[in-house]
Amino acid sequence: METNRNTHTETPQRRDSALRQALIPVEPLKLPSNFAHVTLRRIERERQAHERREHIAAIASTVCCLVLGLYVIGYFYGAALLAAFQTMARQSESVSLIPAIAFCCIFFALLNHYLRRRYA
Repeated sequence: METNRNTHTETPQRRDSALRQALIPVEPLKLPSNFAHVTLRRIERERQAHERREHIAAIASTVCCLVLGLYVIGYFYGAALLAAFQTMARQSESVSLIPAIAFCCIFFALLNHYLRRRYA
């Protein structure tokens, strides 16, 4: 009983049939007529998904930094800020500045929005 067979000693008939099969022309791979269009659409969808993930990651990191910053400011300067706001609320001339400050903030926010849409 010989368990190690030499693969190089094939019968000539087997070798001829293997050569014939290798020489049979194979049909070329047929792609659909809209292959390029479908591929480009898929690539565009993948690019948009990647941009969306990056955008979400940027928003999440910004929100985390903002919350952490506000927490640190509140922790270290909370008592001083609260005392300053209470003093400001007692003085009538300080309260009259709030509408002007709010107007300026809204104006600059709208200007920022307009300029980003126009030139970005």
